[in-house]
Amino acid sequence: MQVLTPANEVPPGAHRRGGGRSAASAIAALMLGGALAGCGTAPPATTPIATTPTATTPGAGASEASSPQGPSSCTAWLAAQQRGEGRLYRVDAATSQVRIHVFRAGRLAKFGHNHVIGVERLTGQVFVPTDGIAGAGVELAFRLDDLAIDKPEWRAPLGPEFASTPSASDVAGTRANLLRAVDGERFPVIAMRSTAVAGAFPVLALKLAVNWHGQTRLLDVPVRVVRPAGDAGRSVLRTQGALVLRQSDFGITPFSILGGLLAIQDELTVDVDVAAVPAVACD
Repeated sequence: MQVLTPANEVPPGAHRRGGGRSAASAIAALMLGGALAGCGTAPPATTPIATTPTATTPGAGASEASSPQGPSSCTAWLAAQQRGEGRLYRVDAATSQVRIHVFRAGRLAKFGHNHVIGVERLTGQVFVPTDGIAGAGVELAFRLDDLAIDKPEWRAPLGPEFASTPSASDVAGTRANLLRAVDGERFPVIAMRSTAVAGAFPVLALKLAVNWHGQTRLLDVPVRVVRPAGDAGRSVLRTQGALVLRQSDFGITPFSILGGLLAIQDELTVDVDVAAVPAVACD
């Protein structure tokens, strides 16, 4: 997929100076337009996991769940809740926070920006067993076209490497080119589902199946889970963790131009702070 704009066109986010465009602003615009850019056609070295669903069985040891391409586990979790085996929680998007950090690279990196991308409409559910971790699980998803990009209040606390302030046109250009680069119309959703849970509350190790760009990969993700105190039927469950996504693992070639002088790093860091409230039905 071609993501670079031809030289006789001004890409979204580019700045004009007089009757033309400066080389620096053109490079900066291309950098902004290329966040998470590039669609690889060759399969990555990582082997995809099987996409055949695996049923969740509360009480059978480590938690097992189906892949992100399989049906939701929520129905099984709801049934387990009705049997008194645990509690189902629904993600509260308004009080949850997911931040994806995208980093510039290359000798001309100073002409670009690091980016902070926010997930503002996270959906999903969490199941917490009454005792132990057997049967615990989580499902999360968000749409790429719902992402927010480079809000000043997100960038400011991160220090000088995020001190620049992209303009509104820069942000619009980043959004348009990002969705085009990762084929967001064809693959509009990133979905995550635990396939196993180990550890002990409040510190757990999730085996997380992540589906992005038509590829599913397994990641090991440590999380800290704060179980509700008191009336669990009214309290909020909080889960915090972090993970690294490598674009190349999902068949995406990290953006670069000018022979790599200006590029995006392969690694994206993701900070997750999920709040969930008790649920009595599946979404």
